[in-house]
Amino acid sequence: MGFDGNDDHISELPEALLSDILYRLGTAEAARAVVLSTRFRDAWLATPLRLDDLELPALARGTGFSKEPWAVRADAVTRVLASHPGPVALFRLSRTTFRSRVSAAEAWFRDLAAKRAREVYLCCPPEWCHDALADPLLACPTLETLALGKCSLSDAGASASRLTELTLSETNLSEAALQSVLSGCPALRSVMLKHVHGLHRIRVRSCRSLVLLGVWHYKKLEEITVEDAPCLERVLGSVRLTAAITVVGAPKLTALGYVVVGIPYLFDGETAPQEVGKGLRAPLHSVKILAITVKFSNENDMEKVISLLELFPCLETLHVKSSDNDQECGAVEDDTIGSIYYPKCDPIRCFVSHLKSVRLECKCNHPNHSMLEFASFLLARAHVLQFMRIRSKMSGLSEWVTKQQNLLSQSHRLSLEAEVVFEGIKRRDGFTIEGVNALSDPFDGDIDISGY
Repeated sequence: MGFDGNDDHISELPEALLSDILYRLGTAEAARAVVLSTRFRDAWLATPLRLDDLELPALARGTGFSKEPWAVRADAVTRVLASHPGPVALFRLSRTTFRSRVSAAEAWFRDLAAKRAREVYLCCPPEWCHDALADPLLACPTLETLALGKCSLSDAGASASRLTELTLSETNLSEAALQSVLSGCPALRSVMLKHVHGLHRIRVRSCRSLVLLGVWHYKKLEEITVEDAPCLERVLGSVRLTAAITVVGAPKLTALGYVVVGIPYLFDGETAPQEVGKGLRAPLHSVKILAITVKFSNENDMEKVISLLELFPCLETLHVKSSDNDQECGAVEDDTIGSIYYPKCDPIRCFVSHLKSVRLECKCNHPNHSMLEFASFLLARAHVLQFMRIRSKMSGLSEWVTKQQNLLSQSHRLSLEAEVVFEGIKRRDGFTIEGVNALSDPFDGDIDISGY
C-alpha cells in the first residue's frame, strides 16, 4: 500500500499492538491518542488502566478554570476511573485532593477494588481528608502494592492475598486494625509505617514472608515486637522509644537502625517466646549492621551506646550519627584526644573479632570533639577494625582534617591496619523500597533512612 496523507495506518494495526502501545504511554499521551483515533479508544478500554495524576493538568486544560486546580484534577480522576472498565494496572495520586469530599474518595476506593487494581499509590498532599475509609482496598484480591496516605482503616479485617508491599503514611488505624492487615495479607514482603496515628505498640507476629519492616517517627511508641518472622532481614526507620524492642524468631535479621539513643529502652533478643516481656536482655547474634543516633556530648547517652553494643556480638558494621546541635558540639581548645570512654568496661564482644567498619557523622557547623573522642575509643578497642569514615561539614577544610588526623594518630590502636578517612556530608535521596533493597548496607548509600 502506498503512503499518502489519506491513509489511516493506525486503523490497520492489530488491537493487541494498539493496546501494547497505550500501556507504554503516560496518562496524557494515552488520552491524546484516544482522542485522535476511534481504534485507540476501543483498544484503551481493553488495556489495563495506568493513571498518574502528574499527567492530569494536560488532560484538564481548557476545562473547569472556574474551579480550583485541585477540584479540576479530582474531577478528571473521577471521569477517567469511571470511564474505564478495568483492570487497573496503576493508580497513582501525588497531588490530587478531595479535601472534605470524603464520600467521593471512598467511591474511588470501591471502584479500584471492583476493577481489580494491582498497584495503588495515594501519596497525597496535606489537604487530603483523614476520614476517608480505605478498607475496600485491603479487600482487593488482585492488589500487589499499596501506598496509603492521609486515610483511615477500620478493624474489619483485610484479605488482599497478593499484597507484597504496604506503606502507611499518616494513616489512622488501631493496633487491632494493624494486626488484621498483617494476618490477612500473608504475602507481605515489606511493611512501611510512617507517622501512623493510633498506635502505641507495633506487634508483628507470624509474618512469614516479611523481609523489610520500616517504622518512622513515633514519639509515643511503647513497644515494637517481632515474633516468628523467618524471612525478616531489615528493620529500618528512626524510632524514639519509650520502652522495648523485642525480636524473637528472626534468624535472618541483619540490619537494624536508626535507633535513637537517649530515651530509656530495652532490647530483648533470641529468647524463648514465653520469656518475652520479662525484661530479659539477650543478644541478637544475626545483626551485622547497626545504625544509631546519639548525642556524643552526653556522657549518659554514650554509656547507653556501650551497653547497646553488647547486645550485638556479631556486629560487623556500625553507623553512628550525631544529634548534637552547634552549641553542644562547640569547639574545644584542648589539642589532645584520647580513649577517655569507659576505660574500665569489660571487653565488648563484637570489638574482639567482628567489627570491621565504622562510620561517624556530624552535621554541625563546628567540630565535634566528643565524636573524635569516641573515634579514639573505637580505635583503641576494636581488634579487627579495617576502615573508619568520619563525615563532617569541616572535612572540606584541609587544615582541620590534618589536625584531626594528627590527633587520632596519637591514639593507641589495637588494629594497626585501620584506615581513617574524612569525608564531607552527602546529600541524601528520598527513601524507596527498590533503592534500599539494591544496597547490601542500607545505611551506606545515598538514601535518607532516618529522614524518610
